[in-house]
Amino acid sequence: MKRSLPWLLPIVVAAVGFVSLGDVGPGPLIKYAAYFALAIALPGTLLLRAAWRSTGNWAEDLGLGSVVGATWQLIGWAIFTAVGWQRWLIVWPAIVLVGFAIFGRRHWRIADPKPLPAAWTWGLAVSAAVMMGAATFGVMAYHPMPPNGEAYYPDFLYHLSMVNELTRTVPPEIPQVVGERLEYHWFANADMAAAVDTTRLTPMVVLFRLWVLPWLVVSLLVCATLARIVSRTWWTGVLAALALAAPQLFLLVDTSVNLAPPVSLLSPSQTFGMVAAVAVAVFLIELLFKGGTRWLWLLIVPVAIVGGGSKPTVLPLLVAALGLAALYLLITTRRLPWRLVGTTVALLLVGALTFLTVAGSTSGSRLQFLAVLKSLPVYTAATGDTTQPGDGGLILPALAHGHVIGTLSLLLGLLLTLQAMSWAGFGVVGRKDPVAWFLLGAMIAGWAGYLLIDHPSVSESYFVYTAAPFSLAGAGWFAASSARAARRPVPIAIAAFALSIVYAGMLVWARGVPAASTGRQLWSSTRMLLVVLGITLVLLAAWRLFFRQAGGGMFVVLVLLSTAPISSFLQSAVRGDTEKAPTYRAARWWVYPDEAEAALWLGENSAPADVVATNTWCRPAGTTAPGCDARGYLVSGIAGRRTLIEGWAYTNQAMAKQGNGGRRYTEQPSPWPDRVALTNQALTAPTREVLRQLRNEFGVRWLYADTRNGPVSPALDRLAVRRHSIGKVLMYELGE
Repeated sequence: MKRSLPWLLPIVVAAVGFVSLGDVGPGPLIKYAAYFALAIALPGTLLLRAAWRSTGNWAEDLGLGSVVGATWQLIGWAIFTAVGWQRWLIVWPAIVLVGFAIFGRRHWRIADPKPLPAAWTWGLAVSAAVMMGAATFGVMAYHPMPPNGEAYYPDFLYHLSMVNELTRTVPPEIPQVVGERLEYHWFANADMAAAVDTTRLTPMVVLFRLWVLPWLVVSLLVCATLARIVSRTWWTGVLAALALAAPQLFLLVDTSVNLAPPVSLLSPSQTFGMVAAVAVAVFLIELLFKGGTRWLWLLIVPVAIVGGGSKPTVLPLLVAALGLAALYLLITTRRLPWRLVGTTVALLLVGALTFLTVAGSTSGSRLQFLAVLKSLPVYTAATGDTTQPGDGGLILPALAHGHVIGTLSLLLGLLLTLQAMSWAGFGVVGRKDPVAWFLLGAMIAGWAGYLLIDHPSVSESYFVYTAAPFSLAGAGWFAASSARAARRPVPIAIAAFALSIVYAGMLVWARGVPAASTGRQLWSSTRMLLVVLGITLVLLAAWRLFFRQAGGGMFVVLVLLSTAPISSFLQSAVRGDTEKAPTYRAARWWVYPDEAEAALWLGENSAPADVVATNTWCRPAGTTAPGCDARGYLVSGIAGRRTLIEGWAYTNQAMAKQGNGGRRYTEQPSPWPDRVALTNQALTAPTREVLRQLRNEFGVRWLYADTRNGPVSPALDRLAVRRHSIGKVLMYELGE
């Protein structure tokens, strides 16, 4: 019981956070907690122990078990949804619980307990509490649920549209283009859909409020497990958890930063894919390097599929990790490591399979060295290069101009500082252990993707984010080796975390408000780097005076933990933000109250499979001409209904046109111009033949007409049935 006491801390923080939000009562919280515990964590833990073994403690078992349980639940979701039995999905995890209650009672207990120290539990609980506070008081408070917000981060509404779609059918269609297959990394959204089907909570509550919380804790647990396994030292897991949690502290100061990496609060696919990648890494290390049972294949393959279907960065990192470890063994033993080669081939086959589901998220990508620099506003201001992401040759255009080399060096230093936790693990270079080269392979692949790929949405960043847990495990391993002689690692780690809080406060005081001018923006970024350099020099001096006997590894960890919160400050500083608000208020993504309320009415009064024709494909309202930003997800997202055509920006057809006509993929004309024309005709010049075509050819049952986006013909009142109107939104139902 005493070992469970620290875990009350993140629970209390989350509860207080939800009280402050005031939009979700205790009922949904308790229901979702029971769902995750009984349908995900517990069944997965039992399956983990049956296929492999217990780690010796409940916390790590539940972390890895939750990933296994989610994988099992996704298998059930696919089966039950395909045959239309979604409402009976609760039977799927119940099969596991009943089966183990009858035939596998020994797996309910830990046969060989290896409890972790109380300091480990407290360290993980504190890190989890930071995550809970950052999520509830930070991101969630900044993003009210519809219709209470005035603007919505577009990816939230896009994810919401996919969650609704994934409660309807397998394989899914594009919610914005009815009849077209969805080719995106949607497995995280399928996990949410399974939760919706089982708990009967709304997709909106699950996505905006509940889903991310347990997965934040699971991410800490699995990353801590990986660090402990490779280093064989318990406290390296605490260091990994603290390093993941520390950057989130800034969300309690400035919620508008919306810090995502490497544990994403705004990108569910990043969090879900990352925990799957780390879990597979743990299983692979046990199978290939520690004599684990072959039954681990029953965990490795399905969890790898889930990881690859969640984020396309996952499998390249795992393949590179295995490949480099195999190369190391080939060179050192002069024998081909067939087990590693065979496993690499298996993961390549898994990658080919999952690519069929996520191909759309890679469209428009090219190779360009240092293309990620183009994501920094100060880059364009300093170099004059207006090349868009996903456009250009193999070399960053600004590299051809010698007078900007200094600026590029500054910007590259900025990126290296932002990704401190993704390079710290390179301290394991030269270690004579194939596990070290396994970690190095993942880290090298992460940085290769980060520095070489040019994605239209700068999604190459997810390569280095996914590699961060491997780097943290490597840094902890390096530190553990150095600290064994000193025998004082815990006081040093505590001092480092305390210093991180102190320096975070210093940066709040020193940052100031970045100005719009190029010089001021560059100075703001330079000042942040100087602060990092100053912190490092101070720590180096303190190290030489007090901790030299602990070795260089602990110094790396000291710098890493102390500077981790700085990435949050840099992310806001380099953007040039000048105005903060208590909630998300981006003018481009403004949704008028009548638009949101009309969409909610439509969701409540239409069938889940109904199709809607709407003129809301662009944002902001009133801009539907060619070249507008085609990320309008009002009907497909808030109403949760399929549309004839709505925001097409994230389709692979649109992303493949990145740079055409000098426009981003989000501003490209519709790949389905016939649907746009048919919708416009139905709303502005309707005839019985046009409405009959909508009904018979595409299954359209509803018209959602926002008069801000164009005129609506009075003839619709004669040709269709007006079911609802509010403000400037009219809704019609088409007859048979």
